[in-house]
Amino acid sequence: MRRLVCAVTLSIGMLMGCGGPADVNTPDTVDSVEQGLACQYPDMLCPSRYACVGGLCRKECPETEVCWNGAACRIYADGTPYCF
Repeated sequence: MRRLVCAVTLSIGMLMGCGGPADVNTPDTVDSVEQGLACQYPDMLCPSRYACVGGLCRKECPETEVCWNGAACRIYADGTPYCF
């Protein structure tokens, strides 16, 4: 009987240590992501200085063919240049 009481007490104590309210820090606003925004359907439009590449809005490649991060522009399968 003593073992049963100890086992039940231990089990309840362990369960109480695992419970409690979750600390959820949800932001009040949603931040924007520069890459990976879906193109606007059905026209496949993107914000200015962005191109629709494979269904996602990507930064357009400048005329210098060098992106803002110093990397060379990438070319999508359909021939659209973009920065990654």
